[in-house]
This record gives sequence, structure tokens and C-alpha cells, in this order.
Amino acid sequence: MSHHLTPEQAREQLASIQVRTFDTSRDRAVHAAATAVFGVVTALYMASQNILSDWVSHTVGTAVFAAAWLITVWWIERVARTVPRRAKAWSRGGIVASFVLTLTVVLPWLNLSAQTSPNTWPMVAAGAALAAVPALVAAAVIRWGSK
Repeated sequence: MSHHLTPEQAREQLASIQVRTFDTSRDRAVHAAATAVFGVVTALYMASQNILSDWVSHTVGTAVFAAAWLITVWWIERVARTVPRRAKAWSRGGIVASFVLTLTVVLPWLNLSAQTSPNTWPMVAAGAALAAVPALVAAAVIRWGSK
């Protein structure tokens, strides 16, 4: 018994494959949103560490941070059908750059300013916004970058 396709079977298989297209625009939006969430949540969590004064606040903040990350991971794994080209590299790069910016600029600034007066939530929000910029840029590139 031969496993070769007839010309008609080959045409049918090719036609069925051509009908199945991936909605990469939708998947780009999913990966971009996840990158933005990861970057913003991480930046806000790290920037808020010296404004949370007691162990209950730290515990609740850590639980919210972990829940946001886990829900985002669950959501992206459930919703995305494909990983757009270079999305992983952009996402990881943006999140790492946000992390490094937080450690090298935002946290030293917040720690230095806390020496003279307590940090306020607007200061934390400003620091988190600055730290989230690389992740947000990466999210924009994933969403609207090269296809």
C-alpha cells in the first residue's frame, strides 16, 4: 500500500492549510498587553516597597503582585495561539530593562528622598511610571512593530 498522495488529495490538503490562518494581530495584542502588565506591576511593586511600613502591607502587596503575575501568565497561555516573531525577546528585554531602571534609578532616588521625608504615593507612582517605560515601549513594539 502506497502512502503517496494523489494530485487531488494534495490539492485538497493545500487548500485546507491555506484556509487556516493565524490571527497574529490578536496574538500581538495579547503579548503586548501581558508585557505591559508585567512591566507596570513589577515597577509599581518595587517602587512601593519603602512606602509600605508594616509586615501586613508588605505581605498584601507581595500577594497582589504575585497574583497579578500569575493571572497574566495564565491568561496569556490560555488566550494566545501563537507567539509573534520576536515577541519573547522584546518582552523579556523590556521587562529586564524596567527592572534594571528600577534598581539603578528609581529605588536609589526613592531611598535617598526617604532620608529627609517619607515617600508619598505620587512619588511612588512617578517612579513606577518611569520604571515601566521600557516594558511599555516593548509592548508597543510587539503590538505595532514589524509583522
